[in-house]
Amino acid sequence: MAFDGVIRGTAVAIALAVAAGGCSHHSSRVTQSGGGQGKAPSGASKTWGTPILSDDFGGTQLDANKWQVYEAPDASTHRGVAAGTHVSDGKLMLVGGIYGGKDQGAGVISRFSQTYGRWEARMRSDPGAGYSATAFLWPVHMGDPEFAEIDFAEILSANRHSGGLFIHHGRDDQQVQRTTHADFTKWHTVAVDWLPDHVTFWMDGKKTWTYNGSFVPKQSMMQLYLRNEMRNGFHRTSETPQKITMQVDWIRVYRAPPPAR
Repeated sequence: MAFDGVIRGTAVAIALAVAAGGCSHHSSRVTQSGGGQGKAPSGASKTWGTPILSDDFGGTQLDANKWQVYEAPDASTHRGVAAGTHVSDGKLMLVGGIYGGKDQGAGVISRFSQTYGRWEARMRSDPGAGYSATAFLWPVHMGDPEFAEIDFAEILSANRHSGGLFIHHGRDDQQVQRTTHADFTKWHTVAVDWLPDHVTFWMDGKKTWTYNGSFVPKQSMMQLYLRNEMRNGFHRTSETPQKITMQVDWIRVYRAPPPAR
């Protein structure tokens, strides 16, 4: 999920190039879905305790104490405009589409960061070629101390029925991945547990993949990114609407439990 851009005036360098090499391809299928008011998986609170960060996106404005707005309208890839981000009807709305004559994405970045923990989001997206609904972890400082990225939702298909889970590693952007199948035009709860020796991905309370190889990030302080993304290589078709909305109902972030003694 490499990108460049400006986050409210802060430069963000291109740190990774999306590559296919080094991937381990698997597949899983999830058919559960539900309304926008789905609750966090019951096991999360028992295992992880009280969220350190949560947002139900109430009111009419994004909480600026919790979020930065992604803004990179003139980037060579992964463009995005602040105008595409707003809160309405208890949901975060990330509206990608034609702005100023060209395709632009929309997104937010959490101000909170941590090493290890659990991240959850309940989300859905309109269909449409040229865009990808994403939830991922990205280091505060890419490359210092390591190059790393964890994508726990990257819904690439135009009909929003399939996507990928990715772990990126190293300056040369090696990846391992797993393909998921679910109808993301409906609501789903996605989650990831990142611990020192493994990364576990979840959808609707069901484990979809656990990875415990050498690509598990070890040192980075990670932020949560929620983005309705467009980039080079994504192309709209004649059937793509002028505007495509990714919605997020809520998010939860938990600290990692202390090591067992």
